[in-house]
Order: sequence, then C-alpha cells, then structure tokens
Amino acid sequence: MIRLRAAAAYLLASCFVATAAFVAIYFLWYPGVLFAKAGGRDLFLLIVGVDIAIGPLLVFIIFVPGKKGLTFDLVTIACLQAAALGYGSYVLFESRPAFIVFVKDRFELVRANDIPAEELGNASPAFARLPLTGPRIVGARLPTDPKEQFSMMMSALSGLDVQHKPKYYVDYADVRPAVLARAAPIARLRELNPGSPAAIDRMVASLGRPEGELRFLPLRIERRGDLAVIVDSTRAEVLEIVDLRPWEYR
Repeated sequence: MIRLRAAAAYLLASCFVATAAFVAIYFLWYPGVLFAKAGGRDLFLLIVGVDIAIGPLLVFIIFVPGKKGLTFDLVTIACLQAAALGYGSYVLFESRPAFIVFVKDRFELVRANDIPAEELGNASPAFARLPLTGPRIVGARLPTDPKEQFSMMMSALSGLDVQHKPKYYVDYADVRPAVLARAAPIARLRELNPGSPAAIDRMVASLGRPEGELRFLPLRIERRGDLAVIVDSTRAEVLEIVDLRPWEYR
C-alpha cells in the first residue's frame, strides 16, 4: 500500500507537469484543429504516455521506506522524466506550424523546421523571425524576374517551394483580393463533404454569420491531409480552420 500511494502521488505530479506542457503546446504551438492534423497530438500522447507510465511504475518498483539511496533513485527518475519530456517538447517546438501562407489559390502550412536558416536571413525584417505563439497568416508572391523564376523552379524540385522562402512573403492584407477571388462558397464545401452536413451547420452557427457571408479555401499540410480555411466574404479575414475536405480529391 505504501508503494501504491507513492506511485499514485508521483503519477499525480507527472500529470500536473504534463498538463502544463499540454497548455503550451495546444494553445500556442498547435492551436485548434492543427493539434491533431499537424501531428502535435500524436507525438504529445506518445511522449506523455511513456513518461507518465514509466515514472510511476519505477517508483512503485523501487520505493521502500528507509531504503538507502531512495532519494537518489527518486531524483534520478524525475530527471530522466524531465529530460524525456523536455526533448519531446523540443521536437514539437521545432516542428510547430510557423506560417500559414496563401499561395496562388490555396494556403500552405509551413513548419518552423521547414525553413532553412539562410532563407530566414534573406527575408525582410518583418518575416525574419519564426513566430513563437502560433502560426502567422501571410501571403507569398511569386517572383517575376525570369532568372528568379528559374531558380525558384529548381528550388521547388528539391523541396523548397515559394512558401518555404520568407523573402517572398508579404502581409496578408496585400493578398486579400486574391484570396477573395479564389475562395469558394460554403455550398461547395457541402458538396465536397456530403457526409458532414451537421458539422458544417455547427461551424456556420458558431461563427455567428449568415452562410452567404462565408467562403473557404484549402489548407495543404504535407503528409498529414488537408483542411478548409473559412474566410469572411468581404475582407478575407480568416475566421476558422476546420477538418473538412477542401478538394475534389484528398
């Protein structure tokens, strides 16, 4: 019973630390639907599951009142747990969504580790730093110079497309007309998601606007599936990102 109480107390403390980490990860780095779709949830659950399971289990095994070296053992377990949680949080931080970039006819999600340091160095001061408190919505304009276009094409073949090059970023306000020109009505979203009428109805109701005042565009997330970005039909303001099919094919 003493071991069980010690393990339970340790489990409670571990859950408290994990909750604090979850708040930072969910509300800052992977907000809303991005927590699940951008991979934050899977990695967080893996890290915390292992961390919480191993710590209390080891405490249950080694905890003997009055045992010589017990304090050292407990401190060692706590340090190993902290190291594992710290490393996992670092991985999540490095792969966090940094920018949501409008390119031509869609949004692209760009992670912090998708942008090489030298590309940040080439950016204007407004885009030379990675956001720390959630993804920033920006636009990107393709180069018009033929040499730059060729260079961009070759770079894209190696995996670095325009959305990975902050030197082409512009303020979102500069691309609002293009967003509105490309955005589709919610009726089209219903056609693409015939099995989700209730989810679309709830989304529209939660925004508190008539459906006719809403539009959507795709948000592409490499290797994780795509989302729909809901925007206002007059100002192209991003209102919500939802897990609904935004393309004819997914």
